[in-house]
Amino acid sequence: MRVFIYLRVSTDDQEDNTSLEQQEIDCRNFCETGDHYVAGVFQDVYTGSVWRDRKDFMRMRERYMAGEADAVIVRTYSRFTRMVADYFVLTQEMREYNVRLLCVKEQYDDTPLGRMLQAIQMGFNEQERETTRQRTIDGKRGRVTIKKQYLAGKKPPYGLKFDDEKVKGKLLINEEEAQVVRDILHMRAQKQTIYAITKYLLDNNIPSPGGGRWNERTVRIIIERASDMYRGIAYAYKYEFTKEYRDGKRITVKRVRPVSARLLLPEGTIPRIIDDETARLALAAAAINTREASRHNPNPEDALLRSGYIWCGQCGCSMSMHKKTKKGVVYLHYRCVSIGRVAKNPNHDHIEIGVPKIDRIVWDYILEVLRDLEIIETAVNTILEPDDFSSPEKAAVKTIDECKMLIDQYREDLKTTGLSKGTRAVLLEDLGKQTDLLEELERELAAIHAGKQSFEKVLAEYRDFVAWCQEFKRHGQEASYKRKRDALRFLGVSVYINNENSPQGRYVIRLAPPELIRSLKLLPGNIAGTSSRSG
Repeated sequence: MRVFIYLRVSTDDQEDNTSLEQQEIDCRNFCETGDHYVAGVFQDVYTGSVWRDRKDFMRMRERYMAGEADAVIVRTYSRFTRMVADYFVLTQEMREYNVRLLCVKEQYDDTPLGRMLQAIQMGFNEQERETTRQRTIDGKRGRVTIKKQYLAGKKPPYGLKFDDEKVKGKLLINEEEAQVVRDILHMRAQKQTIYAITKYLLDNNIPSPGGGRWNERTVRIIIERASDMYRGIAYAYKYEFTKEYRDGKRITVKRVRPVSARLLLPEGTIPRIIDDETARLALAAAAINTREASRHNPNPEDALLRSGYIWCGQCGCSMSMHKKTKKGVVYLHYRCVSIGRVAKNPNHDHIEIGVPKIDRIVWDYILEVLRDLEIIETAVNTILEPDDFSSPEKAAVKTIDECKMLIDQYREDLKTTGLSKGTRAVLLEDLGKQTDLLEELERELAAIHAGKQSFEKVLAEYRDFVAWCQEFKRHGQEASYKRKRDALRFLGVSVYINNENSPQGRYVIRLAPPELIRSLKLLPGNIAGTSSRSG
């Protein structure tokens, strides 16, 4: 029998969190004993609990659904998943593709009774995972809410230090770093730019929080902390982290909680570094710059390549839009943001280029590409069914239906007259477990639907753009700013700016259509390349 071996280690400290090497040895020994042929080995390291987040698992799943294996072998069922709902959905899907799930340490018959015992084992695994997780959360929350201590990370905030590196029970002022914080905030209060502050730190060889070189983002973070931390105001749970689907992928999103949702710690938890007036002036200067930033500009469409499409050809860092005023006239230009690399490498030029010039050059080049695209009419109307969602959705719906039928059966059994107290207690317990499982399965189905909707939204955007390209080829039309930005994303445009005398040319335009577009066959395979020109 052809089998895939699946290995996984997670971030928790469970007994079954065996090394990848030992898991593979045990699985291969199991295969030799059972005369199985290993058709592939897949492994995931320190991944999320959701199976859709595991890259190698998804790759393995795609291959066994394609008929390349008859079974999947794991050392313990917890390596496959600890979530009961996930177990039911995935094993239901595997049965529909005639693929078995085998386990080295926990072996059950492939019968209704065996599958029930497997489910019970999965329930224990999930409970163990949730108990460990809750114990960790309770410990951290107790440290904050009961002991009123700062929720310490691996390193203290810049400008502060732990009284004890092991216990981390109290924060003290790190005078050397605190003086740098004061210098930064005083300079900002005097309305000096982030660029000037960063350059000052680099010119004076002041070590950054990470021990390397300063950059504008780090300076901004320190200025933002003047609103609370550096004034001696300590909050716990300032941020919240949620899982969301974007462009068909499940990502972690970090958001700042409103002040009312945070936990204010007692005065003295964090020592004060800066006075209130300096903090107010520094934050006021930051607010003025924020209002005048390009994203708040009344004409944000003046810069086509802003936010991720234009890069420095020397250091590879992104370039941002800035304004210059000469004799009352405002000029827009893109400038390399990497002051640190400029200071570190004396051969690094101060790379910048005018916005209107490079935007026009890039768009003229994109127009040439769009006119040459051989996009067939059927590509727009092709019905694309995302198998990554449709298959588990079908399995989840079927499992939910089976679970509901079992719940109905338990309820009918409870109506039977003459039941003993023991039998009734068992039925009630089983009914409760099935009801809990149904809720988990419905949450899993909702997550699948969310991912599917996000993926289909992306497909709709690309189909709409392809339709516009076809109309553009037939009749020609002026492109809106949104259509131009769609074209940059669709073709995977990256523009690299060099100095005037570079042998590569003043600028390099690269096309790298995303893999999603290639897989949808909306672009011919040869649409990828580089255009190097002088300007």
